[in-house]
Amino acid sequence: MTSWSLVSRLIWGLTSTLAALWMFGGVAVALLTAYEINERLDNALVEVAERLMPATPDMSGEVRATQKMASQLVPKMDPKALAYQIVGRNGQVALRSINAPTTAFTPPLRAGFKDTASYRVYTQPTEIGAYVIEVAEPAMHRREAVGRAILLSVAPLLVFLPLSWVLIAWVVRRSTRSLIRLQHEIGQRDGTNLTRIPDLPLPRELAPIHTAVNRLLDRIEHALSNERQFAANSAHELRTPIATVLAQAQLLSGQLAGTAHAERAGLIVSQVKRLGALAEKLLQLSRVGAALTLRREATDLMPVLLTLMEDFRRQNGVGGRLRLSAPGVAAVMLVADLDAVGIAIRNLLENAVRYGAADEPIDVLVEGGGVLRVRNACPVIAAETLATLRKPFRRGSTIGQGGGLGLAIVDTVMTQSGGRLELTSPLAGRGDGFEAALIFPSAVVAWEQSLPRASIRETALC
Repeated sequence: MTSWSLVSRLIWGLTSTLAALWMFGGVAVALLTAYEINERLDNALVEVAERLMPATPDMSGEVRATQKMASQLVPKMDPKALAYQIVGRNGQVALRSINAPTTAFTPPLRAGFKDTASYRVYTQPTEIGAYVIEVAEPAMHRREAVGRAILLSVAPLLVFLPLSWVLIAWVVRRSTRSLIRLQHEIGQRDGTNLTRIPDLPLPRELAPIHTAVNRLLDRIEHALSNERQFAANSAHELRTPIATVLAQAQLLSGQLAGTAHAERAGLIVSQVKRLGALAEKLLQLSRVGAALTLRREATDLMPVLLTLMEDFRRQNGVGGRLRLSAPGVAAVMLVADLDAVGIAIRNLLENAVRYGAADEPIDVLVEGGGVLRVRNACPVIAAETLATLRKPFRRGSTIGQGGGLGLAIVDTVMTQSGGRLELTSPLAGRGDGFEAALIFPSAVVAWEQSLPRASIRETALC
């Protein structure tokens, strides 16, 4: 589904509405202005015609008086100036201005306004009735006058429209600032952060959303807390009876050694051990699920890694198979929780020991930038299976006694730490193998040419 921005929609909606109203208002203003200008110019034509009206009753005096007054009204040739004609009833021009044509403007001669291709003409009969006065305004001049008037009326609207967009954008963004902050606060809530959203200066329309989200977060936190508490309590309470059953099963297996029931007794011991390991994994999963990794502090990865590797080397069948490659690395400083990092590394090593080929080495590589890789030989894991190994109770192989929780725990730890878990199969340049890589954020690697730690020198491959 295509996402859209409420702020952008409000800005464009308001601006478009305002622009449409302004355009409607501009057209109305333009029409009104054109009407008023035309009316004023028509009045000017009437006024000039009346001033040209002869004052003497005889023709010669009429013409002389009119000619004298016309020379004052139209003193020189100007294509934009008003033109006049005094025309007899027979259509002959008796008197005209310099810029008037030699023929009548609008034959036949009728009183009132007329429009031609080049002029707007007003015709008025004289008092003695033998002649008519025609006063004409060039159409070009009228168009320019009307155009300038409309431009002066509409231009401010065109200038203020971009300014209106800026002001509307500023007002909308300022008004939705609280909504954006509420969006940011909700976006920060996930499985590791279910704290209530603090009080925000929200408008009345958004206050119910704030209350409903906080109520939902409380319910989710309560449900998850009960679930984690149940898993932790169950795993913890199972430790003692499982240990007791394991001790009795081992005692029984020893007593039945050499008998026909020895194999069945050994199977019971094996299953009880698997049950104990499962209870331990459930306890780890509840711990990391309870946001254990949120307690972050500067931590050196190397001591934790060396301690765990030394512990695994003591197990039967591991020993020298577990190899460390940390060329020139003195320390890898992480901003993470020490216990959580230890849980993640332990699960990776257990996974490699349990599912890796028993006669092949297990390589642990520490690289610059805070990357820890654990590689082991095994058949190729299909891509569709590889994509599901981060989920609880998913296993990539039926070989081994794992419960399918190890990689799920590692993925939870890395997600809460801000890093990520990457799984690869087969290994690069090989046709088999499996690699789990822990990529930590904000790692500071200290490099040394000669390392002071004997344990690193003894286990390094370089």
